[in-house]
Amino acid sequence: MRRGGVVAIGVVVGWYAIALAVLHPLADAPVVDSWIYGEAARWFRATGEFRFPGFTETMPIAQVLYGAAWGAIFGGGSASLDLANVALGIVAGLLLFALAIRCGARSWQALAAAGLLMCNPCYLFLSFSFMSEVPFLAALLGSHLAFAHAEGERRMPFLWLSAILAVVAFAVRPFGGAIILGSVAAMMIFDLRPELLSKRGASMLMPFAAALIGCGIIWMWLTILRPAPWKLMQRETQMANLFRVPLYEYVRMGIIGPLLYLGTVLSPLALLHVASKNTLRALALGAGLFLATIVLVHFGGPHPSTPEMSCFGGCSNALILRGMSNRFEWQDGWRWVVALLGSIGGAGLIFAAIEVIPKLTRASAAVIITAAIYWAAMLPLWFFNDRYFLPLVPAGALVLALTPLHESAPIKVAAFAMTMMMGLMSLGGTYSYQRGLSAVMAARDMLEQRGVHRSSIDAGYELNGLDLYRYQDRAVESLRAEGAIPMITSSEVEDYTIASAPFAGTEVVGTFSVPGPFGPGARTMYVLRRIDPK
Repeated sequence: MRRGGVVAIGVVVGWYAIALAVLHPLADAPVVDSWIYGEAARWFRATGEFRFPGFTETMPIAQVLYGAAWGAIFGGGSASLDLANVALGIVAGLLLFALAIRCGARSWQALAAAGLLMCNPCYLFLSFSFMSEVPFLAALLGSHLAFAHAEGERRMPFLWLSAILAVVAFAVRPFGGAIILGSVAAMMIFDLRPELLSKRGASMLMPFAAALIGCGIIWMWLTILRPAPWKLMQRETQMANLFRVPLYEYVRMGIIGPLLYLGTVLSPLALLHVASKNTLRALALGAGLFLATIVLVHFGGPHPSTPEMSCFGGCSNALILRGMSNRFEWQDGWRWVVALLGSIGGAGLIFAAIEVIPKLTRASAAVIITAAIYWAAMLPLWFFNDRYFLPLVPAGALVLALTPLHESAPIKVAAFAMTMMMGLMSLGGTYSYQRGLSAVMAARDMLEQRGVHRSSIDAGYELNGLDLYRYQDRAVESLRAEGAIPMITSSEVEDYTIASAPFAGTEVVGTFSVPGPFGPGARTMYVLRRIDPK
């Protein structure tokens, strides 16, 4: 094994070892929607049946199989399934490093690209969960790496492996279909133009044609042969309103928002590109992006934020409690600091892409085209926050890794130092969430010890789903039949509520503290009792 590979393994595994040491013990409770997928894995392990509640849009059958297999060996509790995703988080980081090397990046820039993914606040946060984003990224990067190795005598075996992993990605999130389209488009550009209808061309396309058929069969089985979840049906209804949304809102949240997000989380490399290449033009473009952001936010709705970053600091859109504003800690002044950073970083990314695109190989082109297709698909679905922007990060990191920077020690030190700063912020946010969730669990347990029935306690979205959701007959599709679960299928206020802030109609009967955003400091949470009107 090359020295660079050994270093990469040490860095990736070492980073997660540090994170596990800081986060131990993990809260044995779900993260955001992971109660859906964890319960599905446990149910499959017990019965052999795939079962998802109506309150879901993604039905990650490949992840359920993985979780059931992991649970059979290590146990199927929430903390154990979180560690199952930690393993995939490590694998995905190493896959991105190997992919960047294969596409022609220098070893240190490939490692920096992997670092940008691992230290990404959303990626690290979701690595310690049984959510579907990290498994999807692991399958996506595995497919891209196999495609990059499909040369010479190894061409067909690796093309088939790439296609199989694309189907696995689709079986986690339907956006996996973009991998098939991106890979075929790259072959059309670099391999098949002179011989598209030849035997060789047909053989190269065959794995992805089979993959496309496989994805179609999976989708039909999930949504036609089985009753489709009512939440998924709502999404299809929302698409009928595609043209009712003002164009500037699509520009703000669908174009500017993701670009500022990428500019922020890729800033450790993007800012170095601004400082060393096209500096004046990049700063001018960054100023233009920032001005456009101010104008679009002024004329559009103030929410969601631009850029939308739910997982930074483990805050409001992650630990979902009643009384919370569902916004972020920087929603006021800090919001503009982040937008400015994202604007300059986004400009650096754009100029790096301009430099890289003419030099793309088939392998790197597949990554970029897949990301472009994914980005375009987000627009009609209105998927505008960091959980959905996350699959764009490997493509952006690859672009920056392929644009040569100076080999000087100060440049390398600056790149890794800034990446580590983002990583520490990410770790602080993950710590805040895990300890905050543990504190909420303790408050729930205290109420139950006092004789309060669990069904009378609103303990927040995640715990309500884990503790209170009871699956109806799988033939039932209506929202009403799903039951009155606080913050999931009902807006009713329960007798007791664990909340981030007091609200009307309740009285405070207890308080407790959780770590503040990004780790330091503290936030006060409240135990509230409903006041019946006289």
